[in-house]
Amino acid sequence: MRAEFKIQDGWFFMSEHLIQPDHQDFVFDPMSSDFDRDPYPILANLREHEPVYWWPQARGWFLTRHDDIVSVLADEDRFSPNEVHWEYFIEPAEEVRNHPVLRIRDSSILSVEGAQHARIRKLAFKALSRRAVRTIQPLMTSLIEEVMAPLRGRRECDFVTEIASPYPIGVISRLLGIPGNSDREMRFKKLADAVVVAFNPMIDEATQLRSIHLMEGYLAEIAEWMEEKRRKPTDDLMSHLVQVEHEGDRFNTDEILSLISALLVAGAETTANSLSFGMLELLRHPDQMKRFKEDPSCRFNAAYEMVRYEMPGRFLRRYAKKDTDIRGKKVRAGQAVYISVASAQRDPLFMPDCDQFDITREPRDLSAFGIGRHFCIGAQLARLEIEIALGHFLASFEDIRLACSFEDVPFRSNPVIRGPASIPLLFESVA
Repeated sequence: MRAEFKIQDGWFFMSEHLIQPDHQDFVFDPMSSDFDRDPYPILANLREHEPVYWWPQARGWFLTRHDDIVSVLADEDRFSPNEVHWEYFIEPAEEVRNHPVLRIRDSSILSVEGAQHARIRKLAFKALSRRAVRTIQPLMTSLIEEVMAPLRGRRECDFVTEIASPYPIGVISRLLGIPGNSDREMRFKKLADAVVVAFNPMIDEATQLRSIHLMEGYLAEIAEWMEEKRRKPTDDLMSHLVQVEHEGDRFNTDEILSLISALLVAGAETTANSLSFGMLELLRHPDQMKRFKEDPSCRFNAAYEMVRYEMPGRFLRRYAKKDTDIRGKKVRAGQAVYISVASAQRDPLFMPDCDQFDITREPRDLSAFGIGRHFCIGAQLARLEIEIALGHFLASFEDIRLACSFEDVPFRSNPVIRGPASIPLLFESVA
């Protein structure tokens, strides 16, 4: 049978199957609209035929198999998240390098290594294990009811803009002790928007700089809030962050600000997209929605399954610190390694029936949230947010359905995070 080629959004397709990675016409573009909507066919193609793929446009290796990905993420001797190890790293100009926001970014738990990372992580875990987090469930429940209140009596909403986006940011804000619906909370939400851009390595420099300058004022206000809590602590995360101590060591101001920024980058943004994907998959699988709604005991596993099945992140980046070998490919010191956790979670060698959405599935591992010392410190927080938000939404409305076809759901244009831009819903309020 003669194969016919066509081009769609930068992808080359054959009538029978995807072009294999070693074909001269193969183009890998994980920023395309087709990848946004469904990256899994192309990831499966790479995983089968070229699991360690040289991605010329990004000047680095792209990994798709679960065992390779877990190995790289766990190996801090060979691979680093800090871009200073990249062969193409360019030191920022002095005026930028000395900017307070860049100083905070450089002390972020997302990029520091070794003893510094271990120290920050121990203090963060100790603060996050305090009563403010252990009793977070009532706060989350109260907040989701507050976010849903304007929908009562209505028959439609945009789940992304009215539920999924504001809820996780609100959780972090209230967790820190910022008064609800205050001017300070509104400015905190603006900080969240700026942080996501400023700390995004795939955003152009001019856009990053604009967001960095915006962040400066917002972070100065958070620092004032921090000093207030030092003088008069209460039962909230900010008070615990300024008071926490491990072996006589405490956080400094920059480290607290960088930790809050990391929570916004890795928590609010990612969780918002996981909530959106979770709602879409429940709509796509009515039997699973019925189970989720009627059996609260399945929701713990359901939250992990939603993150596993539809990973919001496009990829993680690591940088080789020494010459090494991955599946027979020579990786030079300084080269970038792009890691597709989404592909790892759909690797059939790792998990049978991996392309099946099953909210009763026991988590095989939690690598979707990171590995080892880089396991996400907010994983439990994210799981609870998904469980509570979707549980309360489904209990409050019935006959929930998409107001458009699944094919017409628009996706965001973001170089690091993928997720729906809008999910228009129709529903009836529960009496």
